[in-house]
Amino acid sequence: MSQSTRTDSLPSPSLLDPCRTPDELWRWIEFHLHLRTPRRAVCPNHQAPFDYLKHAYFEPAGDCVVWAPRGGGKTRLGAVATLLDLLHKPGIEIRILGGSLEQSLKMWDHLGRDLEYYSDRGQIELKHLKSRSAQLVSGSNVSVLTQSERAIRGVRVQKLRCDEVDCFDERVWEAAQLVTRSRRSAAALAGAGAMPADVERPASCPTALAGAGPAPSGAEPPASCAAAIEAISTWHDPFGLMGRIVERAVAAKIPVFQWCLMEVLERCPPQRPCKQCELWTECAGRAKQDCDGFLSIDDAVVMKRRVSLETWNAEMLCQRPLTRGRVFPMFDRAIHVSDIELSSTSPHSEIWWGIDFGFKAPFVCLWIQRTPGTDARAGAGAGADEVYVADEYVREAMMLDEHLRQLAIRKWPRPQRIACDPAGAGPNDQTAVSNVQLLRRRGHAVRYRKSLIQDGVELIRAGLCCGSAKPRLRIHPRCDRLIVALEAYRYDDGAGERPLKDGRHDHLIDALRYFYINAQAGDVDARAY
Repeated sequence: MSQSTRTDSLPSPSLLDPCRTPDELWRWIEFHLHLRTPRRAVCPNHQAPFDYLKHAYFEPAGDCVVWAPRGGGKTRLGAVATLLDLLHKPGIEIRILGGSLEQSLKMWDHLGRDLEYYSDRGQIELKHLKSRSAQLVSGSNVSVLTQSERAIRGVRVQKLRCDEVDCFDERVWEAAQLVTRSRRSAAALAGAGAMPADVERPASCPTALAGAGPAPSGAEPPASCAAAIEAISTWHDPFGLMGRIVERAVAAKIPVFQWCLMEVLERCPPQRPCKQCELWTECAGRAKQDCDGFLSIDDAVVMKRRVSLETWNAEMLCQRPLTRGRVFPMFDRAIHVSDIELSSTSPHSEIWWGIDFGFKAPFVCLWIQRTPGTDARAGAGAGADEVYVADEYVREAMMLDEHLRQLAIRKWPRPQRIACDPAGAGPNDQTAVSNVQLLRRRGHAVRYRKSLIQDGVELIRAGLCCGSAKPRLRIHPRCDRLIVALEAYRYDDGAGERPLKDGRHDHLIDALRYFYINAQAGDVDARAY
């Protein structure tokens, strides 16, 4: 974050007066911290850095995820959110936890300097300010935790800010999920920091899934300071903890604040030529009108020259994590995710279910519309099919009868064909009747074929990547878990070309590849073989 020199006479608003509106909050940060906090999202489906601060400040402030670039101000903003909580929510308890002690201290360094500055000026009263902790006379306190389960267990606080969670030990992250507790505070009871009625909660993820929505008009101020865990990080590792956190947040409709280089880039001067600029690909002239951040254009150009395009796209543009080791590196949300709906009127289309059976492991069903392409209808085969995955169903620990009742509730037409796991032809341990038999007794046309995993993988790849032609496989945004699975499905280290059976993503991919394997058989043989 950029910061100008402090002056001896700080303008209003008062340092200790709670902010009642987003405009007051933005002015408070500008007046007292002299920070440029971008308020405008530049890229589609992104949020501005200030959107995170609004969410963190106005109560009830719940859990959230911040996915931001290297040098994108996320650590500084975490320190700002902590300072605001300490000053405006008396009695609040906050802990800072980084991917390493060094990372934790980066946020603490920002916060400690702010607290020391205002204490030296006599504007706030501190009980103590130590190397890793501080307490105000109001009872608000903050301290830094080390990256260990022992440090986490037994902690009971209102806010936990976790910086660079992609570097966390997963056991520490799991232990951290149980440390927060809401509490009453004098400020909350007086309405300080209450969510204004005109503030909208942000979109929940990069694909703009619904977030928490707007606060109800005329809502009463909250009677408590809400418990919240904030996961803040660049997404470095496609198979790391940050990926799982984003996946869970999407499924639970927890807000994911995503911004990239463009949201924090400085305004480009009119005299700077565009077409020769090395940032033209990502900017396309938007920096002259839409950008109003703190990152120098010259610095951004230098950074881009130093790294590979893949690293730049992942760590600075936050498009997606690095693709190394991914089974489907060609999958791109911008290309393959589309919000069209199923069509039951097309004379050539048919509705399929792609099913992977499971009880302890999840049972997966995908609603798929298959429309043979022109060359497929002329005899070129299923490779030319247009495939659209319209919905997904993923549940555990239920019998097939209950799954079928749940599937029947969905609004989609009855499937004309079902493609499933060949293991479903074996007798069920409890009923002695196979899942395939049960489906056929319900009048379904069921197909299953034994095949190599790689055969189905290649068919999925062919649907995703068709050279210069448009992709033949598209997915509706509501298929959250399938989208994440296509991004996170990876090869098993040391196992050659065999994908990893990780128990989270492989079942959704299996359901999709069963469809492709059985659809390509055509109508010559509809029996199991």
